[in-house]
Amino acid sequence: MLFNANHLCNIERRFCKQRLTYTGGSGTPVTGQTVTGASSHSTAKITSVGTGYVVVKDLSDDFTVGETISTTTLSATLSAQADQRKSSGEIDPYWMVTLTGVRCRFWNSSARLVIQVAGVESQKPLRCGLPVSTGITAKNAEEFHIVATEAQFAGTYSIGHVDTYPGVLSGISHIEVTLQEP
Repeated sequence: MLFNANHLCNIERRFCKQRLTYTGGSGTPVTGQTVTGASSHSTAKITSVGTGYVVVKDLSDDFTVGETISTTTLSATLSAQADQRKSSGEIDPYWMVTLTGVRCRFWNSSARLVIQVAGVESQKPLRCGLPVSTGITAKNAEEFHIVATEAQFAGTYSIGHVDTYPGVLSGISHIEVTLQEP
């Protein structure tokens, strides 16, 4: 645990919406419904519907091509599962809370220090100390958001930079991240 980790936050992770293409079957899917795979037992929430496909998020696991997928108003055979793309070709992401109530410590150097450069005030960015168990690293930081609800730090933040700090006896004890408004 972090020294003086007296705040709590939630960690969100970015995932890619999936396109489930189906054939045959009967009925019509509806946005907001849960689709379930008969053999994989995977589930997901429908975010949009097209002809012969649904776009889903909040997947419990991958579906299996060839299995029956169903909602309360549809039963069909899954013919393909792929990342959903925007018209620009970029993946269509969504954010999902993956860790709740994470002990952390927020601080903002600007509360103690305002630097004057050529007469212009420059404030230090908001920082956050987190346990290593969050899984956030310098290589995957763009996949995460930090959500704070405490009054002086409330907001959703992207991670701009990750620093690791070694423990006294055993490897890395915690990470510190620079936060940015997304």
